[in-house]
Amino acid sequence: MTPLPRISVSVKAAIVHQGRILLMSYDDHSGFHYNLPGGKAKVGEPLRDAVVRKVKEETGLRVRTSRLLFVVEYVPEQYNDEFGTVHKTQHNFLAELLDEDTTPRKSDPPDPIQVGFEWVPLEEFGGKYLLPRVNQQVLDALAGNPADRDVLVDRW
Repeated sequence: MTPLPRISVSVKAAIVHQGRILLMSYDDHSGFHYNLPGGKAKVGEPLRDAVVRKVKEETGLRVRTSRLLFVVEYVPEQYNDEFGTVHKTQHNFLAELLDEDTTPRKSDPPDPIQVGFEWVPLEEFGGKYLLPRVNQQVLDALAGNPADRDVLVDRW
């Protein structure tokens, strides 16, 4: 019998506040890029709880998850192992900011490849270099276009 695959499960939060979305910036082997706040879920941890925990750890901000926007799937063989050799899923949620103070802070200890944070106006978001490259999927999901869209992103 073929063994079941090992799949890494992560979560991301699209935190939109006053027409801006929170991005984290990084500089690593992929070069300078942005990403939504989030990270790996723990074994046995519900995904919504993982979003709240990871956003708090990475930014110091408190959020409440609203809805699942889409899921990104990374199959190493389809991308020549560009982002590693582990099969991954990334669950992207809309998250509501609970704090009045919108100033994020770096984690403790800080992530050595993280450069900073940026609240990006939604009209400028499409031009930012995100990894994975899901800018349009985020914008479509935030706009709700269309209601019957495929929420699995397996090509980007």
